[in-house]
Amino acid sequence: MSIAIISTSGETTIHRIASLLTESNHGDKGRGSVVVTFATLTEAHVDASIRQLFSLSGVLESELSRHLYSEVQDSIYRTWDSRYRWLSQAFDIKVKGTRYEQDFGLLVELRNSIVHGNGSLTSLQVSKVPQMIAIRTGLKRCLGLEAEGRKFLLNAGIAKPAAKICRDYIIGFDQEIKARFPSFEI
Repeated sequence: MSIAIISTSGETTIHRIASLLTESNHGDKGRGSVVVTFATLTEAHVDASIRQLFSLSGVLESELSRHLYSEVQDSIYRTWDSRYRWLSQAFDIKVKGTRYEQDFGLLVELRNSIVHGNGSLTSLQVSKVPQMIAIRTGLKRCLGLEAEGRKFLLNAGIAKPAAKICRDYIIGFDQEIKARFPSFEI
């Protein structure tokens, strides 16, 4: 008997991204929306997986534990660093620093620039010059994305590498969980 390397939720998310990739019209407006959609679908899978880990851990079986969890629950999902800290400290699942996490983190930065900066680096993203340079360099490396000043030039070919980044992230993320919890399923 073999153990699946990804969860049903992970597989469903990958299939959804793939179907959106083939369905979508990648016109100028569609280029940004596809990045936002792919990153958001991946984030939803990660959040559902973390909720499932808490549920399966048994920590929510006592009234006190349920109350403590409800007090900190919002902070778990507020930032990616918080998610990774909880995964590492509570479940010994290490995702932060892997190549697939770094590439996905760049996609999240692009999503944030689209959502919060209308396709341009936000004030927060440019407030630290080394971070800004890393974002621009990384997005050029993994998506072939060019920038003019603070504005990203979303090219017609962005959807396919964005989908690949999300797929690789979901596979890597689910493999980390399954390595620690082989019967994990969501």
